[in-house]
Amino acid sequence: MSAHGKPPPDTECMCSFEDINESNYVEYQTAPSEKWHPAKFSEPIVREMLETSFQRYLDDVEKAARDCAAAVRRLVSKGPPIWLEDKHAFPLPEGDTHVVQVWFCSTNTEETARLKGALEGADRDNLWDSQKEVLAMMEAAEASSKSEEENEEGK
Repeated sequence: MSAHGKPPPDTECMCSFEDINESNYVEYQTAPSEKWHPAKFSEPIVREMLETSFQRYLDDVEKAARDCAAAVRRLVSKGPPIWLEDKHAFPLPEGDTHVVQVWFCSTNTEETARLKGALEGADRDNLWDSQKEVLAMMEAAEASSKSEEENEEGK
């Protein structure tokens, strides 16, 4: 296991605003540099994100697909998430691509930063392709609707 630090003084979680101390301090490792950094979220928030972020993504895409192509476009543009991610709580240093591990001070354990339920490889590609197909149909429907509206206005 790597050497880890202690929480910086006077630090609070950016999400819950609770004080960060040794009972809830988290560090995250970025790849490919393999360097560790202090997280700006507390342990309960990080654990919840690991547990629920992938399913939340799926739910958000499904909900947006009912009526908003722009929302689907934003969600689908990067593809289904695999790794823990938040640009504010886990900023990536230049050259690094993702968070690969987290370390929990309370238990002195390193754990994967892979989201529960996240798909990789062909399974991820298949899901992403189906989401892109839904987006394409929504965009075609929007274009058709806009064209009809313009035709009505021109009469």
